[in-house]
Amino acid sequence: MTGGGWLRNIALILVCAALIVPLTLVDVPPLLDYPNHLARLVVLAANGADPIYARFYAPHWAITPNLALDLTVPPLLRIAPVHDVGRIVTGVILLLPLLGALAWHRALSGRPSLVPLTAALILYNGTSLRGFLNFIAAEGLALLIAAGWVVWRDRRPRLAIAFAAAGAVILFFCHLTGVLFLAVLLGAHEISPPWGVRILARRLAIFVAIFAGPLILYGMSALGHTGGETIFRSVSSKGQAALMPVINYIWLFDLATALLAVSAAALCVWRRWCVIPIPAAIALAVLVLLFLVSPTAFKGTFDLDTRFIIMASVLLPASMVPAAIPLWAVRWFAIGFVVLFTARMTVVATAWSDWRTDLADFRLAIAEVPLGAVVLTIDGPCGTNSGRLSDGTRISTHLPALLLIEHHAWWPFLFDNPSQQPIETREPYRTLAAHIESIPDRLAWLARGGPETRLITHVVVLGATHKTPAGLMLKQNHMAALFRLDPSQGPESPLP
Repeated sequence: MTGGGWLRNIALILVCAALIVPLTLVDVPPLLDYPNHLARLVVLAANGADPIYARFYAPHWAITPNLALDLTVPPLLRIAPVHDVGRIVTGVILLLPLLGALAWHRALSGRPSLVPLTAALILYNGTSLRGFLNFIAAEGLALLIAAGWVVWRDRRPRLAIAFAAAGAVILFFCHLTGVLFLAVLLGAHEISPPWGVRILARRLAIFVAIFAGPLILYGMSALGHTGGETIFRSVSSKGQAALMPVINYIWLFDLATALLAVSAAALCVWRRWCVIPIPAAIALAVLVLLFLVSPTAFKGTFDLDTRFIIMASVLLPASMVPAAIPLWAVRWFAIGFVVLFTARMTVVATAWSDWRTDLADFRLAIAEVPLGAVVLTIDGPCGTNSGRLSDGTRISTHLPALLLIEHHAWWPFLFDNPSQQPIETREPYRTLAAHIESIPDRLAWLARGGPETRLITHVVVLGATHKTPAGLMLKQNHMAALFRLDPSQGPESPLP
C-alpha cells in the first residue's frame, strides 16, 4: 500500500484540502477555547498601543510553557485581519499532526506510504474541537522532530543531537506534553536493541543532553512552582475518555469510527499485512499506559490524560509499515477510508455551517455593546442549544470573548493565568474577575449590589432564563440577551 509518488501526492493534497474546508465556512471556528485564545492574542498584538485594552490588561512575559500561539500570532495580527489570521494559523496547526505522521512513518520504514494518511480520520477529534491548539501544534512538531532524529541518529549523530535538543526547547514553549511525547518517541528508539552497558550509558547521556534545556526552563518557570488540584477520572469516565480521538458530533457514528479503525488495524497486524517496528510498539504501549495512569487535571491543565490517547491514535497509523497487503485488501481499505473520511468531514462541515447562524445571532445580540464596556456574562439554567459535541461538550462557552475582540469590552473570563499565559489583568478588574469566578449565583450577587458590581456596565445572559438582571434590555434572541445595568430599578425583572 505504498502507492506511486503521483498518487501519494494527489491523495495528500485532496485530504489536506478537505481538512481545511470547514475553516472556509465560518470566520470564528466552533472550537471551544479558540475565541478566548484569540482575544488574548488580539490584546498582545496591541502591545499597549490601544488605550482601552491598556486600561484592562498588560503584557506579562516570562519563561512559560504553552506559548506557541502567543509568540507567533500577534505579529501576524498587526498586518492582517484577526479572523483571517486565526483561521490560517488554525489550519496549519490542524495539518501538523498529519504531516508529522507522514514524516515519522517514512523515517521508520525507509519509504513513503499511504497508510499514515489514515490519521486524517481523527484530526477533528475531541481535543482539536475543544480548541487545544498549542497541544496539537506540539504533537505534530514532536513527530517531525522524532522523524529527523531517526533519520540522522546513526548517519549524522551530532546534527541529530543538536536538532533534537533545539526541538525539545521549541516544544517546551509550545506545550509541555509535546516534550513528553518527544521523550517517549526518542526513548523508545534508544532502549531498543542492540544493548550493552556502554551503549545504554551513551544513549542515556545523549538523552539527558537533549532534554536538559526543557528541564532547566521548567525549573525556572512559574509553572514549575505552581500547585493546583490533581483530579483522577473514575473507571467509567476513563472509558469514555478513551474515545476522545473519534469524538465529533454524532455519538453512534463516532463509536462506529472507533470500532472500524481499531478492527482494521488489528486485522492488518493479525494477518501480518502490516508490522509495527519495536520502537513504535514501545512508544504506543507507553502512551496507552500514561493515558491509563495520568490524572485528568494537574497544575491547571485539564484533560491531561486524553492528550496521551490522542498521541497514540495518531502514532498508530504512522507506525504501521506495509509488509504484504493483498491487492484486494488494499482496494477495500482505500474505499473504506474514502467513504468514512468523506462522511466524517461532511458531518464537520454541516455542523460548522449551522454554527454560522448561531454566531450571527450572538453578534446581533451584543451589537450595542459600546467600546470600553465592562461586561459580565451569565449562563442561563438551560444554556444555549448551540454547538454540542457528541460527548455533550458545549462549544459556545467562550464565544463571549468576541466582546473583547470586536467591541474592546472587558470580559471577566479571559485566559490570563500568569503561569500559563503572558498577560495579566489590571486592577481593579483582576480582583473583580477573581471574585466573579468564585460566585455561584451571579444574578443574586448583582442584585445585592456593592462597590465591585458598580464597575459592571452591561450583562449578557446566555441562553434562556426566567431571571434577568435589573436594567434595560437592549437585545434578545435564542443565543443571548443584552442588558445595560440600571441600579435604580428593582433587583430582578422578568423577560418581556
